[in-house]
Amino acid sequence: MPRVSKTFCILLLSLICQAEMVVASTYAVIVGISNYQKFQAGKGDLFFANRDARLMHSYLTAPDGLKIPKENVILLTDAEATKPNILKALELFEKAKPDDQVIFFFSGHGNKGVFLPYESSGIRPLVTHQEIKQKFRSCRAQQKICIADACMSGTIQIRSFPEEETLSKTDNTNILVFLSSLSNQVSVEYRKLGQGVFTYFLLMALKGAADQDNDRTITALELYQFVSQRVRSYSKQNDPARKEQIPIMFGRFPKDLPIARLP
Repeated sequence: MPRVSKTFCILLLSLICQAEMVVASTYAVIVGISNYQKFQAGKGDLFFANRDARLMHSYLTAPDGLKIPKENVILLTDAEATKPNILKALELFEKAKPDDQVIFFFSGHGNKGVFLPYESSGIRPLVTHQEIKQKFRSCRAQQKICIADACMSGTIQIRSFPEEETLSKTDNTNILVFLSSLSNQVSVEYRKLGQGVFTYFLLMALKGAADQDNDRTITALELYQFVSQRVRSYSKQNDPARKEQIPIMFGRFPKDLPIARLP
């Protein structure tokens, strides 16, 4: 079986920082839901969303990854990832100081304007994009990341990257959003990858494959180019019945904004 269709996760990347800024501390909330309470295998359940979340958690905490202290990271998978637990976990961001960074990663079902928590029927309850945005707004961190790999994740979009109009010339706030697909597309997971295709290439990029100039730093532009090209190519080659999956990046940030530094 070459692929598994999925209404998959949200992976939104939203950063507020200066390119030269050194992040003091990072706080992260990672969510992945494959086995929904009210869905069944082949009839709504996913296969690899929880694995994507665990792999992202490993990357964030690993010595050769972002090296985030484990006490600064909350991982919620499957039955742990209820709406109350997700919103409660996001209160972790209240600990962030202005020089800190916060990260939210969601892998699971998405729809227009919402993410589905574990107990959702598909109609309710829902975690709205607005609720996530509010948690980001209320924290003091200058660098904010939310990664979205979801069907219809593009409904959160402002503009596709790169466009010069998205760049701020007057203040020190940079905002970057990276989504797995357009607003009218599904995001797909493949058995032979054992992951969602977007998260698979995202992690590959962050671990060094996107370092085009070999300077040991992955910039926003390098990340976008690597992930977008490979997701589009892979989905087109392995799922010709569908339109190619098109990740999008938008926001207000310099194209050379560092996203990851390699050891």
